[in-house]
Amino acid sequence: METFRTTLLLFASLWLLSACSHQQQDALLASATELARSSAELTLHTAHTLDVDMHYLERPGDGPTVLLVHGFSANKDTWLRFVRYLPEHYHIIIPDLAGHGDTPAADSHDLQRQAQRLHALAEALNISAWHMAGNSMGGAIVALYAVAYPQYVLSLALLDAAGVDAPDISPFFAALEQGQNPLIASDEESFERRWHMTMSQPPLLPWPLRPALIRKTLAREALNRRIFADMMATRETLQQHQFEQQVRQVIRMPTLIMWGEEDQVLDVSSVTVFKDLIPHAQTIIYPGIGHLPMVEAPKKSAADYVSFLQTATDATPQG
Repeated sequence: METFRTTLLLFASLWLLSACSHQQQDALLASATELARSSAELTLHTAHTLDVDMHYLERPGDGPTVLLVHGFSANKDTWLRFVRYLPEHYHIIIPDLAGHGDTPAADSHDLQRQAQRLHALAEALNISAWHMAGNSMGGAIVALYAVAYPQYVLSLALLDAAGVDAPDISPFFAALEQGQNPLIASDEESFERRWHMTMSQPPLLPWPLRPALIRKTLAREALNRRIFADMMATRETLQQHQFEQQVRQVIRMPTLIMWGEEDQVLDVSSVTVFKDLIPHAQTIIYPGIGHLPMVEAPKKSAADYVSFLQTATDATPQG
């Protein structure tokens, strides 16, 4: 109840300060983010991983560890609404990948290198095995991790994951073929296109927070272009090294595939490809949801994930 009252007071303040300065808007966005972290009982930490100091959110718990990995140009706070619905006994780790959020950029943002940094994080935190879930680019990274370090993965969840070629082309890839990248915002108009391309049911974002988020996103344009180039280079490397065949041969841990039926970035037909590569995987498709189920439908997607985790925990020895 106290958290609810605090939230109401915050949004009342946001309404009264609708004409505030850029600096005040930025401060309000930071305060709202911190409030959301606090309500989810998450605290911010840092660990050195290979070549960067990785920032991550953590919620302690006496149960198994769950790692949540964000997608391209996103950050750890993407998972805040989702985490609120995960039972308290789970130990939650949510990192900022190199070049995202609070974690500085690196010489390379190759997805295999990002997976290696996550393994360095596990070693730094003395985690012998964890449940892994990743969205979009983060889905490709956790799949790469599962191929490279299968003994460390208790279960795998792929939420609208990159890493395979969908049979049906998405609006995003159609635009990319025409030389446009809707995932990289360069002005307010392209921010709005990106916002609606990634989500069919975006959450409410009050006016004083929206311009602050737009400015923060636009400031990342050059870095996002670097990271996207590294990501696409990884895609070519994975094709050369027959990544799909490695997935088919190595991934044996419990796996869940979750997808928004209206995903405009990675078409839902990708599910058939992942299911062919991982025949034992469970699949859930969300009608009316886009590329970010954990943001658009946090309660439902979290409940489905918890049900999966309960069966995966029963089936997987803890180590």
